[in-house]
Amino acid sequence: MQSHNRRYLKEFAPMSLSDMVMALGDPIIIFVLASLPNSTLNLAAFALGKAIAVFFESPIISVLPVSNMMSVAKKSREVLFIFVVTLGTTLTISMSALALLPEISSLVSIQSEIWKQASLMVLLLCPWPLMIALRRYWQGQMIYAGQSTQIAKGAILRCLVLMCIAFPLSLITNSGPLIVAGALLCGVLAELVYVRWRVKRIKAFESKALNDLPIDMISMGRYYWPLAQSMITLWGARLMLPILITFLGEQQLAAWAAVWVLVISISNGVRMLQQLVIRHLQALPDSEHTVERDHLRLFALLVGIGFSFILGLLAFSPLGSSLLLLYVSGDTQLANTMHSVLLVLFAMPMLMAIQHYLMGLLMLKNATNAIGKAALAANLYMVVGVAGTVWFSFSLSIIAIQVILAMCLEIALLGGAMKTRQLDAIQPKN
Repeated sequence: MQSHNRRYLKEFAPMSLSDMVMALGDPIIIFVLASLPNSTLNLAAFALGKAIAVFFESPIISVLPVSNMMSVAKKSREVLFIFVVTLGTTLTISMSALALLPEISSLVSIQSEIWKQASLMVLLLCPWPLMIALRRYWQGQMIYAGQSTQIAKGAILRCLVLMCIAFPLSLITNSGPLIVAGALLCGVLAELVYVRWRVKRIKAFESKALNDLPIDMISMGRYYWPLAQSMITLWGARLMLPILITFLGEQQLAAWAAVWVLVISISNGVRMLQQLVIRHLQALPDSEHTVERDHLRLFALLVGIGFSFILGLLAFSPLGSSLLLLYVSGDTQLANTMHSVLLVLFAMPMLMAIQHYLMGLLMLKNATNAIGKAALAANLYMVVGVAGTVWFSFSLSIIAIQVILAMCLEIALLGGAMKTRQLDAIQPKN
């Protein structure tokens, strides 16, 4: 058992590190924008512009696990590449069109000056979806080939390039959109080139014919859409939370924003469990499948508990209370409000670990529709539950409970899909 956990950890740790390193990009950019003369305007425009860019990125987030899944079969891998380029290009064009709409600021009650800066930022960032899509496509192949360490190196390179571009640009110009777009795109481009270079050095994958894997654009679209829809609803719901919490007041919104960044940054460390499940269970003989799945389930639980333990220290220990106070520059009221939320959300990494373990299993069983339906139901519940909480002016801790209940609902639906449907795992043809 320990040998299995060591083997999994050796692959998982670099992938988890890459997710956490990438999260450093936004704080670096915020630090740079805060030093500019028109910092308030630039920070507001960045918050809006980056939110739009992330929303357009959400449909291609699932390219990574799908690429990992399709890497086993040459035909499916080639079809996925065409699909990824098509999807990324479509999102890039759509993002450009949105940025060129001058009337949108009046439609959503955004100050014209903020929208002017944000729209310029979005226009400059329009290559973002296509670049991220290609990067994730090649990263999936690297995971399948056991090159997870190289993914971490690429993420570190991206962060370093971002810093090396952002700070010099801030000395040359006070334009927030130019600084943000220049830093983000250069960082992603450097990572993309590095990842592509590493993939070219990997020995050609063995071509295998597998039952049920997509082999044309239509079947690929059917397989991929539920995964894309799950990410769109997830990020849409998460974007709705601060909008709803705004009605509770500035103090509540500030506390939620601060604690949510903290919780998500730590919880995202478990996301790569899905890739681990796919890589180790894909095309495994039936005689070995059950045993390996049990080992992976235990490892997923241990990882989830470990990351929840980190948040638990912040929520339940005196040292954690001191760190929270330091985190918000000594604002006692803000720290106390955040603490009440952490008492609930410390369980989030453990639930996310179970969630991504089950998602990996369902992808292997060609049941992406079950993933999409579970995400839709859970995220609708989360938005409605939070809206009801805000309507009755309950505390932030009740909102945190709604978020946890939504995750529990999704896990229950994913687990139910595994048990009630007799799904045959995708296996090599004889």
